[in-house]
Amino acid sequence: MNSSKTLAEAPFAASAGIQSPAIAEQDPYRALDELMVVVEALCPEWPPRPLFKDGGRMLL
Repeated sequence: MNSSKTLAEAPFAASAGIQSPAIAEQDPYRALDELMVVVEALCPEWPPRPLFKDGGRMLL
């Protein structure tokens, strides 16, 4: 038993929403490098981490 209404038209319209152009093609490594520059500017030093409790075994 299905209590949902059956729609006569598609729930999404192709003409709805906003138009957004495709991203300009660029070198993915350059984009990653630019992103890492921003990350390093926001957090120039890694926060301290506790040591592993079981130092003899490292499993994935």
